[in-house]
Amino acid sequence: MPRVTPQYEQSQQKRIIDGAAQIFAERGYGLTTMDQISQSLQLSKGAIYIYFTSKEELFVSVLQFIYERRFTLLSTAYQSDDPISVKFDKILDRLGSLVNHDDYVFIRLWLEGFLESEHIPSLQKIKTDSHQHFYELLYGLLQEGQLSGEINPEINLSSVAAALMAVSDGLMLHSLVQGWGIDPDRVRRIIHETFSQMLGGSPKIS
Repeated sequence: MPRVTPQYEQSQQKRIIDGAAQIFAERGYGLTTMDQISQSLQLSKGAIYIYFTSKEELFVSVLQFIYERRFTLLSTAYQSDDPISVKFDKILDRLGSLVNHDDYVFIRLWLEGFLESEHIPSLQKIKTDSHQHFYELLYGLLQEGQLSGEINPEINLSSVAAALMAVSDGLMLHSLVQGWGIDPDRVRRIIHETFSQMLGGSPKIS
């Protein structure tokens, strides 16, 4: 019997997570079955159960993966020596690219995670950690902008970071409404019009 390498196991787990993410996004957690996931992946349920003991464990792993991938995309959107205005511009480009399929899957699963967290306690920690990481990213950039003189030194950074997160969440929800697709330019315009006066001395995001 051929030896199963760690690389193969990691590849198989990722394949299962990617495939399950598509099904969970299309059907929702409640309506998805392990039969549907196995059929989509052309794997037996037994092969999936080697890595995930239940649908719930697989769903939690999917949510953990997509949150980590999204944070990586945001936190690597800019160069460390970019001006603050450019860093925010690049993050907004990433947040605004909600029209491609990968982002649609992320948003559907993000919403499913909120809906199911009441019934799946382990999702609460994933949600909380993701929220905290995004908050710290925004707060750190705002603080950097204050120190460089690009952002009004009198504003409450905690409040602005929380407001930016709320706007981001709202825009993601709007993108799920048919005919309300959000493009990057519109996202930047909304953010700028909402926060430019509050941020004060920061260059205009356009």
